[in-house]
Amino acid sequence: MTIFDEVKSLVDVPTAARSYGVEVSRGNMALCPFHRERQPSCKLYEDYYYCFGCQAHGDVIKLVQELFGLTPIEAVKQLNSDFALGLDVDKPPDMEAVARRRREIAERKAEKARVEHMYDVLLKYFTLLDKYKMLYAPTSPNDETDKRFIYALQNIGYAEYMLETFNRFDKEQQSEIKLEVDRIEREYKRCVEEWGE
Repeated sequence: MTIFDEVKSLVDVPTAARSYGVEVSRGNMALCPFHRERQPSCKLYEDYYYCFGCQAHGDVIKLVQELFGLTPIEAVKQLNSDFALGLDVDKPPDMEAVARRRREIAERKAEKARVEHMYDVLLKYFTLLDKYKMLYAPTSPNDETDKRFIYALQNIGYAEYMLETFNRFDKEQQSEIKLEVDRIEREYKRCVEEWGE
């Protein structure tokens, strides 16, 4: 965790804004300190602010920067001093901790992308089967039954089950069915190549 992260975790935006003279009303709305206005248009959330009038936005450090014309590190020092946070601002960053944090963020992004891809595969497969079921259903008893319709009937229940239960799975369960989702992806591609979308 960097010194910036530490400050942001210790001081929320509404508290800082009030301390620096910004009038905050109900619902954490305020008269924007960055442009003239009569009605509050700046919303102060716990970890950021956003003005609907001038589009000014940022976290608590950016707020202090803009209010006092400071650099980011000067804003951190100001917050550290004004709120008696007791942080060693001049200490050089722990590069090992920074690298570890970056790895954690990269791993989380990769995991999110993997889960989104798996869900996308299941959704595309179910949608394809549903389309086959609707488009290729016999219209009369004398019609020859299309193989896409038969295939869809045989597989759509399982595809629907996988799609519905996937989001209820925890990360470990989602990882356990990765091989099955890979198989379904290959099956989807085979269907599209053989029969089209």
